[in-house]
Amino acid sequence: MIEGYESDDGTFKFLGIPYAEPPIENLRWKPPLKKLPWEGVLKTNEPEKACSQPTNDRTGNNAFYKLILQESGLDLTSLGEVSGFDEVSEINTSEDCLYLNVIVPKGGAKKKPVMFWIHGGAGRWGSGHEGNYTSSYLPNQGDVIIVTIQYRLGIFGWLAHPELSEESIHGVSGNYGTLDQILALEWVQNNISNFGGDPNNVTIFGESAGGQAVSSLLMSPLSRGLFHKAISQSGSAIPNISIPLKVSDAGVSAENFGINAVNFFLGENGSIEDFRKLPASEIVEIKDPMLDNAIMANISGQIVDGYVFPTNSLQSFKTGKNHAVPYLIGFNANEGTSLLPLIIDKQMFSYFGDIWPAVIWSFIDPEAALMAFTDPSKLSPPPDQYLNLIDINADPYKTAIDLWGEMFFGAPAFHAALNHSELANTYLYYFDVDLNVPSDYLGATHALELGYLFNEGGLFGIEETITDTDKMIANEMRSDWIEFAKNGRIESYVPFSSENPSTKIYSTEVKNSRLWNENFYRFMSDYWDSTTK
Repeated sequence: MIEGYESDDGTFKFLGIPYAEPPIENLRWKPPLKKLPWEGVLKTNEPEKACSQPTNDRTGNNAFYKLILQESGLDLTSLGEVSGFDEVSEINTSEDCLYLNVIVPKGGAKKKPVMFWIHGGAGRWGSGHEGNYTSSYLPNQGDVIIVTIQYRLGIFGWLAHPELSEESIHGVSGNYGTLDQILALEWVQNNISNFGGDPNNVTIFGESAGGQAVSSLLMSPLSRGLFHKAISQSGSAIPNISIPLKVSDAGVSAENFGINAVNFFLGENGSIEDFRKLPASEIVEIKDPMLDNAIMANISGQIVDGYVFPTNSLQSFKTGKNHAVPYLIGFNANEGTSLLPLIIDKQMFSYFGDIWPAVIWSFIDPEAALMAFTDPSKLSPPPDQYLNLIDINADPYKTAIDLWGEMFFGAPAFHAALNHSELANTYLYYFDVDLNVPSDYLGATHALELGYLFNEGGLFGIEETITDTDKMIANEMRSDWIEFAKNGRIESYVPFSSENPSTKIYSTEVKNSRLWNENFYRFMSDYWDSTTK
């Protein structure tokens, strides 16, 4: 039994429902266990803590949100509490974090569609209870039930290690974050009817790493039948993010990355048994940011283990092994403005000088890219397909930001849509909104659409930034997402196909059109296909 509450806007909220046993002590780095029943009534009036994650101001969601606010040009001293921005600290994070939230539309529900939200944060940051996600805009406008979840992050969600593989009855390790998501979906199947939801009409949707998670769930045999539609926002499993569990021909493996991590914390004789005894606060991040990136960055992705993921993402999309469910995928016009500066800031970029175009070649010819890094003079001009993306007269850093966004978000979304459209009804969207803020630097930056989906638009729902046009776009997006969740079709879209790669553009003018840089996307898609067996 649980007890939630009725909010001021009429929705019924149940926050902090446990769906698994706490993954602590001997359950750390093991598949999640279904939550055992409890006696009496559990009050679910407050969200539980976010999963353990780095809490410094240099990286992650704290740095991401602050960079956006600073670059907006707004007078931050005059702003009150920013909707949807939850600053993370050690006080509000915990390893005991496998909880979910259920938001029921006002008036109650009966056999209502369920929208299952997976938060973003590069697989290392974020939570399922950020202010945007548990708002009432989606459930009340669409008469749908929203479920938002938490799943293990970073080294707690993705560590693979030979000792862990030996413990497993399947001989595998890692992918614990994905297994958490799957168990939460099983919870929905078993329990959502008690809230008035329809377990036979579940749509998974997510943004950034959450969009990547959605894309990954499309290819796992363990998630088959647990959802019926899927939406990936600014994130997909393309390009190939998969890491083999065991050592491959390329010489890398998830287990090796795990060995390196354990050795860093405990020395070469360190064991998983000893690693489980270390407090989470001592291993969640490494104080040296460069070292943290070197050790931890490779422990936050999909692992090809033959169990959770039989093949890598490119193979699954190309060979048609994904679940044949309707799919909506898209990206924002300026993804890189708030992301690349957190990875390579302008000072670091200037230090590297003119070798940044080698990034292009890392997608096409890794050997040429390596040569370019050792001797930039040997770097040949980029292929013609890139020329319309590169303004040689523009600021090099701004050009790199634009190109990075297209390569890591635009082209992957197009490629995923191309392949999935052969299996099921597929739609592609493009979000291109000019923010009502003093600075025009950000553009339609990464995660900006969240304020339009879960709020009235603008920057993080800040009232001063919301215009009538924003409200129109927000209403249009929510209506489309809800219609898709209800029946797997969107009447205002033209279905995406290779012959007609139509895209719905959310901007001052909302319309269906082919994208201006389609040739670049097709070039990248052909390259990925050529490298996939």
